[in-house]
Amino acid sequence: MHGAIVSSFKRYLDTALGEDIWRHAVEDAGLKGKTYMPVSIYPDEEMEALLRAAEQASGLRRDDLLGDFGEWVIAPLMQLYKAMIPQDCDATTFLVNLQQTHERILKLKDPEAHAPGITVKRCGAGLLEIRYASTRNMGAMIPGAVKGIASWFHEEVALLASEPGQGGQSTYVFRVSSGEMTSKQAG
Repeated sequence: MHGAIVSSFKRYLDTALGEDIWRHAVEDAGLKGKTYMPVSIYPDEEMEALLRAAEQASGLRRDDLLGDFGEWVIAPLMQLYKAMIPQDCDATTFLVNLQQTHERILKLKDPEAHAPGITVKRCGAGLLEIRYASTRNMGAMIPGAVKGIASWFHEEVALLASEPGQGGQSTYVFRVSSGEMTSKQAG
């Protein structure tokens, strides 16, 4: 798991649920004393252990944690990688090119890293189908992340359908539409 995700998960828990949740999660996961740096790579099992422990410490379901985290993490990541986002980009264009952008960012940090499979296709006016496939089984982040991306571009999004699959796969259908603001990106 990329350190940017793990360290962002810590910041999300601290901000959204309180610093005690992270402290309990790290202890309960058997990772006390471990520090997560955004530029490093960590075993996927550590993120999964932190998720399970955060679920127990917060009383929230894993999918709810991932969904909220998915929405929360977009703004810091978009700000961090703002230079890689074309000026004339909107939420739909960004999402359609998400897999390539994600892979490019990962390869900058670790040439051996593997991004989850995220396939986005246009299904009609304003409709997008997103298929997520990864053994990490973190597809529950997708609805939140799409909401965060739409917010970044001052657009609106509605989840129309979702279908869990086998082995960490899931499919989502969203309607994306322009919001009332004309600015393309948040300051």
